[in-house]
Amino acid sequence: MLSDMQKIFLQAKDQFTVSDLFSSELHILFILESPHREEIKHGAPLAGSSGRSVSKVLFGEQENLPFGRLLKKNSEQPPYNGLGIMNVCPFPMQSAAIPSGEWVNEHADFVKVIEKVRTSNDKDAFKQDDWNTFQEIMLTDFRERLSQLSSRPLVIVPCGRFAQKQFRLAGVLGPRWSLIENVPHPSYNSWTKERYRTQIQEVKHAVESLQAGELK
Repeated sequence: MLSDMQKIFLQAKDQFTVSDLFSSELHILFILESPHREEIKHGAPLAGSSGRSVSKVLFGEQENLPFGRLLKKNSEQPPYNGLGIMNVCPFPMQSAAIPSGEWVNEHADFVKVIEKVRTSNDKDAFKQDDWNTFQEIMLTDFRERLSQLSSRPLVIVPCGRFAQKQFRLAGVLGPRWSLIENVPHPSYNSWTKERYRTQIQEVKHAVESLQAGELK
């Protein structure tokens, strides 16, 4: 029998999911936290300002289309068909991004829990049982999606503290996966900041290798 938390999780997933975005040619997977308003609007992850900053870093300042929308538009064309995006949580983890105020009000306690789990990245486990329950339900869903890719050769790029923590807790590692660590979330133009230059150069090198046909 499903717990109340599981039932609400599945309801949110059914109503507000922004699907993972990748093709059968996937070679580099970017892992993010959860969708926000622009992602809901366009039906693609990384569809807002953070996605635009990723596109500019990876494809040049002339590229104005956010990364997720760029991949969605060019899903069958290399090198875009080799790139993918997966959110840890398939639906928004912020009340302001959930497109139904009525749903938010009806499930206010659930929304409070997911907002706290979203921002509490300094601990793997929490004192609050309901926080732990939600995190484990979310991780189960995340593990299932990751495990479907475990046989592929992939470069995995968890972006930001939340994605890095949840990827580690998920414990899914394909035998032909490599990991680019400590990549920041692309919000607030963090990918252009000097302190992250080494990590971003590693990401750019992976994408350039994909463009050159060197990732197989």
